[in-house]
Amino acid sequence: MAPSTTPGLLWDLPFGLQGGTTFDPAVAPNADDRLSVFVRGNGPDLYVKSQKRDWTWETNWTQVAGTAGTVAGTPVAVRGPDGIVNVFWRGPDDSIWALRQTAINTGTYTPTKIAAGAASSPAAALNADGRISVFYNGTDRALWHVDQTSVAYPTGWNPPESLAGDTATNNKLTPAAVRGGDGMIQVFVHGAADEIWGISEKAPDSTSSWGSYFPVSPRNSGVVGQPTAVTDADQRIRVFWRVGNVGYHAVQPVGYGTTYGTPGTTQGKIYETPVAILAMDGRLEVFVVASDRSLYVCEQKQANGNDFADAARLGGNLPGLPVPARFHDNRIVVPHRGSDNGIWAFQQVFA
Repeated sequence: MAPSTTPGLLWDLPFGLQGGTTFDPAVAPNADDRLSVFVRGNGPDLYVKSQKRDWTWETNWTQVAGTAGTVAGTPVAVRGPDGIVNVFWRGPDDSIWALRQTAINTGTYTPTKIAAGAASSPAAALNADGRISVFYNGTDRALWHVDQTSVAYPTGWNPPESLAGDTATNNKLTPAAVRGGDGMIQVFVHGAADEIWGISEKAPDSTSSWGSYFPVSPRNSGVVGQPTAVTDADQRIRVFWRVGNVGYHAVQPVGYGTTYGTPGTTQGKIYETPVAILAMDGRLEVFVVASDRSLYVCEQKQANGNDFADAARLGGNLPGLPVPARFHDNRIVVPHRGSDNGIWAFQQVFA
């Protein structure tokens, strides 16, 4: 029997997008909601494959002009409020690159360097005013950010700023960034003592004004890997991490803020950090990689709740993290790198 999912939907068998990569993909919707998937090729270059107007996928991957030899890490993609897709990645010289679509729904892009001294791949989030902020752990072990200068598009980038902190040898792990219902971005890192720390903007859009670091996981808790974060249906931020083979999560209090509740656990033994996305019925779908490297899904039992159903197997063989996204009709699709280093995806289908 197929695993349970959003009512009226089922999980289909995986489909292949082919290609070759040793890093996880990035996914973003175009202005017309066609998805584009970006990967680091064997180059190291950036490649893209997009949905066509009939929602099928292009046959071939296309190397993005101007990115040859520039990609050393996992990309991240986000669509701005102007409908333009932006992609960010770390380069071989520890720089952070930004790629901007030249016009909505096109396949042409302009790359530029926006920061230096990056040890990790970047994370990106939209401020309440629509400006993109990009976060990365530096070679100095601190957390850094670089922000768009203006909501008037196209726009430039402010000089990078340090948010201090100490990630120690965990500085190669990607931070997680998300905006909560109060309009403030919070960023989460794997700290020097193997615990999860967060830091928050002091007010919406206050990209140069940040509070103090606050704990999300227990101190010295033995966290493994990078954190992930998402918002519940009520827009409270929920953070996920892994300790050994156990997945944990903690959520903001009602009314938002930086005092996270007692951590709960996801189901089953896992080998990667859980990754979640909000489904159309208001519940989180949480994806985990188990000991057999297959992908499993466990659902939030009720919207905004702390209890999750038993993990149900979808299949596949994942050497890294899944990257869930939404189709134009809000069905979930889960692109991921397979054991053959090709890109595969599970998707919800109508029952």
